[in-house]
Amino acid sequence: MPRKTLLQLTIICIVIWLGFQVVLLYRFNSHLAAAPGSQQNHTRQQHHYNLDRRLSKYNLTLSRLLTRKKSVPDDDDRVIAFLHIGKTSGSTISVNIRRGCHECCMQACTGRTDGWTLNETIASQRIQSYYHKEFIPHDKLNQITTIVTAVRNPISRFISAFAYEHPLNGRTTKLIHRREVWEQFSCFPKLSHLIKAAKGLAEIRWNKAHLNALRAQAKQDNTVQFGKIYSLPKRVQEVVQPTNCTELAMTAFGMIQTTKDVQKLLMYGQHPFVNHMTFDYRQYYQSMPPEKELFVLRQEHLWKDWEHINFLLGKDNPNYRDWPAVPPFQRVERNVSHHYSAPERWKLHETQEQRWLCDLLHDEIRTYLMIIMRAVNLNEDDLRNAVIDVDRLCSI
Repeated sequence: MPRKTLLQLTIICIVIWLGFQVVLLYRFNSHLAAAPGSQQNHTRQQHHYNLDRRLSKYNLTLSRLLTRKKSVPDDDDRVIAFLHIGKTSGSTISVNIRRGCHECCMQACTGRTDGWTLNETIASQRIQSYYHKEFIPHDKLNQITTIVTAVRNPISRFISAFAYEHPLNGRTTKLIHRREVWEQFSCFPKLSHLIKAAKGLAEIRWNKAHLNALRAQAKQDNTVQFGKIYSLPKRVQEVVQPTNCTELAMTAFGMIQTTKDVQKLLMYGQHPFVNHMTFDYRQYYQSMPPEKELFVLRQEHLWKDWEHINFLLGKDNPNYRDWPAVPPFQRVERNVSHHYSAPERWKLHETQEQRWLCDLLHDEIRTYLMIIMRAVNLNEDDLRNAVIDVDRLCSI
């Protein structure tokens, strides 16, 4: 065989052998990449990326999840307060804790000191104060180490607050509304009116005769209230049109008031719109300084989170180590949500209105996610579920 031909065959064999080695190396690397550990790491990194991308819309990053959580080193040093954010199932929790009455009121918690069984929950025994629709005074906040609070999807919470506060639902909620409340809510017979007014996109249709008629009917239907029987309904005062419906709408979304403004109005009770809408996550967050330990109950997972918090409050304390977290008969529900008449008033029927509401609540959503991020009883998956739940309503 000629030497040239032999050299060509040798080169061909070497090329084939190298090609075979490349194939083997590729398959080996593919097998390593498909290994459970590598696959899990890849999936985790992808989840991190997706969550960070979602959080970036609210100027938040996942790295804050590890830096913002604070825990009390010594369990014996815990001084715990419950901060009740409106329309988040806080009323249910209030009847499950011994001191579930307003700390601001100079009176005892009537009915809360007797009747508790030996199986009272750990949290009920350890929560020492309760605050609702108020700022925790600085002198008391300095003594508190741990705050327990409840949250809810901000979109759902705001809609619930609007329907609950509206005088047209007074027959259902049993709330007694002052004349000023009727006058101010007369701008917004429907939720869509409030949203469009805050965006400056529509002229409010204010029907004086209609609102007065509804108010008169409400008085006629509620001749029996709170155990008092009225032989004749009280005289119905005429509702006067507010001067600026757009300004009221912006107040409801906290667009034109600072925290100091809200504090002043709340202190003197001068503004009916300082309620569960205006007194939102951004206001309550003033009573959650970063150095405080934070436990969070999600309304969507209320009893699961309640059990977990009770476990965490007892696991490092020998006094509660063998204590049952939440006995079944110590779960008392207080339902302050209602089935309102004319439900179409409290719903949004247009996609654009839903987007506007999400835009108006952008900062509120951001604060809500910051609270979730700081919760020592919640993890990254809980944060991801909260973001997905918000996007479900806002990414439409």
